[in-house]
Amino acid sequence: MVEIVTDEHYGLVFSLFNNSEEDVRIISPFLSKKMADLLCESSKKGVNCSFITRFYLQDFLDGSNSLEGLQNMLDSGVKLYALVGLHTKLYLFGYNDAIVGSANFTEGGLIRNIELSVHLRDEEAIDDLHEYFEDLIIKIKNDKEGIITQEMLDEYKNKYKQQKEKKKKADGSTHVVATVRGATLDRKARDIREKIEIAQEEIENNKEERISDAVYIALGGKAEPVSHKSLNNIILKFSASSKHRADENKHIDMHPFIIEGKTIYTSNFSEAKKSSLKTIQEGDEIFLCVHSYDLNGNPCPMIVGKGIFRKFNSNNDARKHDWANKYEWLPEYPLYCVISEAKIINAPIKYGIPLREVTDALRYKTYMHTRNNSDKYTNERVARVHRQQAMLMLSPEAKEYIDGRLSELWKEYGCNIYKSEH
Repeated sequence: MVEIVTDEHYGLVFSLFNNSEEDVRIISPFLSKKMADLLCESSKKGVNCSFITRFYLQDFLDGSNSLEGLQNMLDSGVKLYALVGLHTKLYLFGYNDAIVGSANFTEGGLIRNIELSVHLRDEEAIDDLHEYFEDLIIKIKNDKEGIITQEMLDEYKNKYKQQKEKKKKADGSTHVVATVRGATLDRKARDIREKIEIAQEEIENNKEERISDAVYIALGGKAEPVSHKSLNNIILKFSASSKHRADENKHIDMHPFIIEGKTIYTSNFSEAKKSSLKTIQEGDEIFLCVHSYDLNGNPCPMIVGKGIFRKFNSNNDARKHDWANKYEWLPEYPLYCVISEAKIINAPIKYGIPLREVTDALRYKTYMHTRNNSDKYTNERVARVHRQQAMLMLSPEAKEYIDGRLSELWKEYGCNIYKSEH
């Protein structure tokens, strides 16, 4: 039997839970506590229950997933798995019933949203779906991040509390929290887990999916987007390249551009790095890093100053202005983000801060995506992270270290200050 389900998701799922005496296997990016209770009850009755979900901190902050629900499920013996980049929704109740469709395993998805699913009963395809589920579990188990443990839940509970505290204290711009854990099955998923700007883009692109699956409506939650005011991003922005390094004996001077009679200073990107630009928010801090050479003549990215970003918008394109060809490098890097104010050391590049000095001092604590992975990121691997990157998100520890070193350099060499008027 194949049945189209539109507005009876909750009744159908509730009935299948009550009647199922075999395995219950569910894949859904999102989870509410109330729905988790159904899995807990089944597990306590002796039913073998498994749940594959997404383990993004932002989903918990937004209420699209439930740490409390996952904790209760783990305590009840439900097998929990995390998969990066997950959007599949599949419900298997023994080998007789399956639901495939758009409804997430939340109160929003099962009760309130306009959803369309297919209910399969006693169909041969159900065996194929179980085979798909089992193959997925094997792949997930091959990645140590794939199984949700008590340690992972405790880590996220602490991070959740920290973000809530930051929200109370901060009055800066809003942006998503790109802390992601879980198994990765392809290169795209690995980028989501390891590169903060890619994770932010993934989460932002699926904002509507999260909003449509708000889980706390029946429990007093809100259906509109949840914006978490957090501390601003700390960005290490690279210029020049490892193939075309800047002259270490020259100063760095910021190039002025005129818009509507007012001067602006910018940080520029290629068209291929547009996704990185979209993550930049008003007030984000930027440390300027130039591919050049250090005092010993070694090739190395050199940090020469810092500034404050303005939020990127789609009009930030040099090709829309008459200065599009003012410099020979502009056609290759036409997209830009305005820097409100920058402070650069008044000395040749070679007197700046070698990036290797920072990574040697802080090791895995240098970047946001490495600071919680000490066993994975050796000193040498951290030192190589910057390769082929337009920008990277620095940790608070790195900000403190670089700020201290820049202060020393400004005292020794002085500094040049650039302020955008527009």
